[in-house]
Amino acid sequence: MRQYIGRDDFTWFIGVVEDRNDPAQLGRVRVRTFGYHTEDKDQIPTDSLPWATPINGVDSASISGIGTSPTGMVEGTWVVGFFIDGDRAQEPAIVGTLSGAPKSLAEPTLGFNDPNGVYPKYVDESDLNGRARAVADDTTEDAGSIGIPASPYAPVYPMNHVKATESGHYKEYDDTAGVERIKEFHKSGTQYEIHPDGTKVTRVVKDNYSLTAGDDKLHVKGSVTIYVDGDTNITVAGTTTVDTPTTNWTGDINLTGDLNITGTSTASGDHVSAGISGKGHTIKIHQDLALA
Repeated sequence: MRQYIGRDDFTWFIGVVEDRNDPAQLGRVRVRTFGYHTEDKDQIPTDSLPWATPINGVDSASISGIGTSPTGMVEGTWVVGFFIDGDRAQEPAIVGTLSGAPKSLAEPTLGFNDPNGVYPKYVDESDLNGRARAVADDTTEDAGSIGIPASPYAPVYPMNHVKATESGHYKEYDDTAGVERIKEFHKSGTQYEIHPDGTKVTRVVKDNYSLTAGDDKLHVKGSVTIYVDGDTNITVAGTTTVDTPTTNWTGDINLTGDLNITGTSTASGDHVSAGISGKGHTIKIHQDLALA
C-alpha cells in the first residue's frame, strides 16, 4: 500500500541540487540525497533523480502567480526535506536550504556536486553574502557636482539582511544601530540608498525615464540645485506660469515669438528693440540705446 504523510513517520533527507531546469516550471529541482543515492553518476545519473517540490512559506499564496517564485536554489545548493511517499523515496519535498563554508570547489563528474562546476564559487568562507557579514567592498562613488554624500555602509553581523541574485543584483535592509539603511542595487551600478537620517541617494548610470499619466506635484521645502552637462529641452503644450519674487538669469536669452510685458522694463546696458510694447513700459539706460 502506498505511504502518505500522516500514516507513517516522516522520512527526512539532506541532499544536493543537481538540476533546476524543471520542464513543468514549478520550481522543482533534482536532488541527490545522502543515504539514498550514490555519488557514482554512472549508477544514478542526474537525469534519473526524482524532481523535488519546494515548500513555500505561508506568506506566499503559491497559486495563480501570486507570491514569491521558489526559484532561488542553484546547482550545488544543499537542501533538507522529506519524502512525501515515505521510504519509497520518489516524491521528495524541500523545506529549506543549508549554508556552510565549503571545503572544496565542485567536482562535476561526481554526484552531490554542481554538474556545471559553477558553485560553490569560493572555499573556506561562509556562504552568507559578504555584505551581510560586513566584508564586502563598498566602493566610493563619484559625488558629482552636487556633492552626493558617501554611503554610511557599516553593518554589524547579523543585523544586515541581504537578498542577492546570481548576476549581482542585491537588496539590503540594514538594522545596525546608528547606520540603519535600505539599499537596492542593480548589477550595472544603478541604485538607490536610504540613509539613517532619511536622506535618499539615487544613482542612474545610464538613461532615466519617468512617465506620469495623471497630475504630478512636487513640494520642495528647501532649495533646488540642478546641474545639466548637456542641453535642456522643455516642451509645454499649455501655459507655463512662473511665480517668483526675483528671477536672476546669467547668459544670453534667444526669444522666438511675442514678448508682452506688464509693468516696467529696466535695462542697465545696451537695449536693442524691434517694436517692444507694453503698458507703462519705460527704459532706463546707462549706455547708448539703439532702436530698430
